[in-house]
Amino acid sequence: MEIKTNRMKRLMFLIFFAILIWWIFDNIKFVGKGFNLFLGIIAPFIVGLVIAFILNKPMSFIEEKLFYKGKVFGGLKEKYKRPISFLLTLILFIVTIAVVLALVIPNLIGAGEELADKLPRYWKNMQEYIEKSSIKYSKINDLIQDIDFDEINKNIYSFVKGGLLNWLGSTFSVFSSVVGVMVSSALGFVFAVYFLLQKETLIQGLKKLIYAIFPLKVARKICYIGTVTRNSFSQFLTGQTLDALILGGLFFVAMMIFRFPYALMVSIIIAISAFIPIVGSFVGLFIGAFLIFVESPKMAGFFIILFFTLQQIEGNLIYPKIVGKASGLSSVWILAAVTLGGSLMGIVGIILFVPLFSVIQKLLSEYVDEKLKEKEIEIID
Repeated sequence: MEIKTNRMKRLMFLIFFAILIWWIFDNIKFVGKGFNLFLGIIAPFIVGLVIAFILNKPMSFIEEKLFYKGKVFGGLKEKYKRPISFLLTLILFIVTIAVVLALVIPNLIGAGEELADKLPRYWKNMQEYIEKSSIKYSKINDLIQDIDFDEINKNIYSFVKGGLLNWLGSTFSVFSSVVGVMVSSALGFVFAVYFLLQKETLIQGLKKLIYAIFPLKVARKICYIGTVTRNSFSQFLTGQTLDALILGGLFFVAMMIFRFPYALMVSIIIAISAFIPIVGSFVGLFIGAFLIFVESPKMAGFFIILFFTLQQIEGNLIYPKIVGKASGLSSVWILAAVTLGGSLMGIVGIILFVPLFSVIQKLLSEYVDEKLKEKEIEIID
């Protein structure tokens, strides 16, 4: 009788789940709007959790190395240890960002100004090359004669004018979006501060709430999933940081050996952009190639070759060993996580979906092993 009841429950659940999926797809626009509205409401909390998660690791390290018993400041009162650790972490974080910006932004502005100065010369050289080619090759000369440059200029003017009007029209919406992001970030930071200073109390309270609401077995499962999720994201952040530092170091050494300009700055940009799994370092490629192109177009070409060489080494040897091992995912699953996350949520999705896939894979693998064990089935490789 109990077996039939369990089967009936499973059947009802499957029917309900199928109806729910059908309803979601049938009302996809409505669901999408509702989901976006929900994300907008909880955005400050998500931002706060992300900030707290990023700062928690270095804060815990500082607290452990400086303020535990037997350490340098182990005799400090307990109530001061966490706030001072958080303050030191925040200062370190702000100083790091300030140093990076101080290195990157002035060089980018300088490269832009230098490129603006050199553009007339590049244009003149291109015109001379076209003229020489048109004299040498009569077909090219005929083609150039057929080009209506006045019409091209009119089209360019119309395009720029239309683009300017569109830009002016969207200025208010852009400004509103920026203000919204700033407000969410500010509220998120406040939430992150509260969480980091009171994390043990908050976690303990959440556990009590879960055990009070749910049956014991379900409550234990929820807490276990929470632990797996926390460990997965923590290991991913550690692995991604180590991978970014190694990649940045490789580029710095290689660029110094081959005497590329902007070696330190480009290496820092690549290391920072590498926090976005797989595709992030290509941001560093475009910025680095642009900066080097201003100095020497030929060196920019060599830099692109160097980038893809080091990218192959990093993608095939370093990343799977560090991030893949930390997350427990193979290269194929990491690529799938990046693709799906990027298509759904952009850059944020790319970053979040790798550890999220790791959690899903671990839980699914444990579920499959448990079911096979119940059925006394052993799969032999």
